[in-house]
Amino acid sequence: MSRLGTVVRFEFVRAVKKPAFWIGTLALPLVVVVVSLLVGVGQAAGADSVSSSSSAAKTPFHYVDHSGLVDRSVAAKWGGSPSTDPEADRAAVRAGRLDLFVVYPRTPSSTPIRIEAADRGLFENGGYSTLAERVLEQSVAASVDDPESVSILRSPPDTDLRTWSDGHVAPGWLSIVPPFLYVAAFFGIVVLLATRMVTVVVEEKENRISEMILTTVAAGDLIRGKVVAMLLVGFVQVGVFVVPGLAVALVGLPLVAARLGGLTVDPWRMVVGALLLVGGVLLASGLFVAVGAAVPSIKDASTLQSAAIFALIIPLYAAFFVMTTPGSPIAAFFTYFPTFTPITAMVRNAVGTLTVAESVVCVVEVFATAALLLWFAEYLFRHSVAQYGSKVTLRQIAAWRRRRAPRTGR
Repeated sequence: MSRLGTVVRFEFVRAVKKPAFWIGTLALPLVVVVVSLLVGVGQAAGADSVSSSSSAAKTPFHYVDHSGLVDRSVAAKWGGSPSTDPEADRAAVRAGRLDLFVVYPRTPSSTPIRIEAADRGLFENGGYSTLAERVLEQSVAASVDDPESVSILRSPPDTDLRTWSDGHVAPGWLSIVPPFLYVAAFFGIVVLLATRMVTVVVEEKENRISEMILTTVAAGDLIRGKVVAMLLVGFVQVGVFVVPGLAVALVGLPLVAARLGGLTVDPWRMVVGALLLVGGVLLASGLFVAVGAAVPSIKDASTLQSAAIFALIIPLYAAFFVMTTPGSPIAAFFTYFPTFTPITAMVRNAVGTLTVAESVVCVVEVFATAALLLWFAEYLFRHSVAQYGSKVTLRQIAAWRRRRAPRTGR
């Protein structure tokens, strides 16, 4: 009689009943929110401080105008007067008797403005450059009679870009947000499940109670029940992040939608992304369970666990390259290498570079690889469940296949 449901219920309830589970689950979102608020407040205060320290302020200065563009009345408004002896003014700055000396070149558009000034500190010194630029900008604006031209000179106009594809308005940047959520969800699930999935498989071996458990539960039901239970636990944890995230998105996206393009949802991309997410999570589960089944203790699993996580998330480091050059051989390698496929395919699906044929191939590959890894993980667990002292080796696996050893717990 199958005890799969019993195992799932036992492992799930045991995990979610622990106070440490909820403390760890709720603590991270809370820390993220608090840190984000503190960083936002700090950045706002820092931006105000930098803005005020680098803003132009009236300062007594002398200047030399080789360009002929500086208007004397404008310069005087900011505290400037033409220099009668440039060398003496430079010496006065060095001696601390003059705050600022500016030399406007013949062609300011291609040659930098030379500024010599008394030091006011790392952050305050930016005000000198702003003042020199402001004097030149206002002098040029004063020579233009048309107010519209002056406005354009001071602040370039905004653009309203609309692109077309097959007779329809092409979606903007916000169109990648819905399918890209699958990438974030996959990354979160992998990080949350890695240690838990390995631990729940290896704990019976480490506690040396495997034989007792297997007298009542088949090895296959035990390992499948643990996988299902940990997947449910992982989705509970991800839900804690997703719900607040969706609330923030519903509030924030309308504020930037007009500038980045309307928020559109492509049903095909969403379906493909969901299938890749489910298949990728199953693939990751098989990988982690195989790690747990191959080692005798949690300590021995650390290196293999890190390697398994790296094998799943390494495509994130090449995501920009894959998005911008989807037809390159490197992008093809990342797309179809089994452990790289989930993230790579979800990224390409989000930006719209994954064709229908490629989508079908990737989904089939991910589920096939997941099934193979889960079968292999169950096979390892069934044959090594009573192996307490050493890791499983390739030679042992080959020996099991040759001897067709009887299945433990069946």
